[in-house]
Amino acid sequence: MSLSFLIIVFINVYAKIPENIKVGIYFGPSAPNSADLEFDGQQVTVNKADVTEELIYTSKQGLIKVNNTEYRGNIIINKDKDNNLIVINEVDLEDYVASVIAKEMSPGFETEALKAQAVCARTYAAANIGKHSQYGFDVCATIHCQVYGGTACEHEKTTSAAQQTSGEILTYNDEIIEAVYFATSGGHTESSEYVWGSQIPYLKGVNDKYESSECYGSRWTKEVSPERIGQIMADKGYQIGNVKDIEILKKTPDGVVYELSVIGDKGEKVFKNESCRTFLGDILLSQAYTVNRSSKASITTYSGKANPEDVYILSADGTVKLNGDSLYLMGTQTIHIDIPESSGNFVFNGRGYGHLVGMSQNGANSMAKAGFTYDDILKHYYTGTEIAKIEH
Repeated sequence: MSLSFLIIVFINVYAKIPENIKVGIYFGPSAPNSADLEFDGQQVTVNKADVTEELIYTSKQGLIKVNNTEYRGNIIINKDKDNNLIVINEVDLEDYVASVIAKEMSPGFETEALKAQAVCARTYAAANIGKHSQYGFDVCATIHCQVYGGTACEHEKTTSAAQQTSGEILTYNDEIIEAVYFATSGGHTESSEYVWGSQIPYLKGVNDKYESSECYGSRWTKEVSPERIGQIMADKGYQIGNVKDIEILKKTPDGVVYELSVIGDKGEKVFKNESCRTFLGDILLSQAYTVNRSSKASITTYSGKANPEDVYILSADGTVKLNGDSLYLMGTQTIHIDIPESSGNFVFNGRGYGHLVGMSQNGANSMAKAGFTYDDILKHYYTGTEIAKIEH
């Protein structure tokens, strides 16, 4: 294979990206009523009732524990307009990236995959400075942004990956991209318009041929009863009654469902784009699936499993459709096969784990194993992008 030569473009426009990033650790209605801090041999408890103005805590050692989790940099504590406690970690961008890599990708992955993840994590952070400005910080520490866990998540390999790619971000037409990523594609990523409804030129579906079929979520099956689906619909406020059918209305050539209808005896609900994955909560691993009712028997052919209701039998009397609860095979003796009762459940057979847009993390690891460098990996998953260098 031919490995591309890495060219890093230095672009002064990115000088506006700060050296430190503010990460929201606690905020909103789920924030605790107090925070226990440990630093420089001191122990401090901050109760939200006592916070009347912004508090900033620094450590001579550069390390502060908040509720037993250690962070680099400073800790800022404030309250929002609803009187909820806000706890922020102001940390060096590269230290943030090193921690994020280990939470978002296994430190056991190949070095070049970890370096690709480092660039993605840094790019996401750079593109989302001020995303949570209403709370006084840039990004949060959860899956809403990127998962961040302080020093406990740092690993020798992830720290090295951050250092080796220090300051590098992905751009398209001299603009910072949204470097989204996910776990497993099952063989092909998908274009953004089928997931989020917006066509983004660098988020195009690509062949993921190097990704191992042994990765978690590469192939999966989920079986869900009509009753459970009906309850989920009702909990979401969709009063469609008893679920009778699920009909896929539109899918991409690579099998990603981007419009479907859940049909009940009192109405139907149409879902589009990413909601075709999330309409059942977290049951479905991706949007790439087929859906059928559970069949009365399992028949395996050379091309895979077949639904007995769609099976035709060639006999001396001609071709007939399999029907009834029993199958008789006539030969030197009669063989009787009972076909079990169908559960009536909906069976989803799919591939991939996640939204399928951008970089497949398992695919990146497989590409690294195949000898590709991190810039090869990034340019494969993010069409037409370049690597730029942040100058502070």
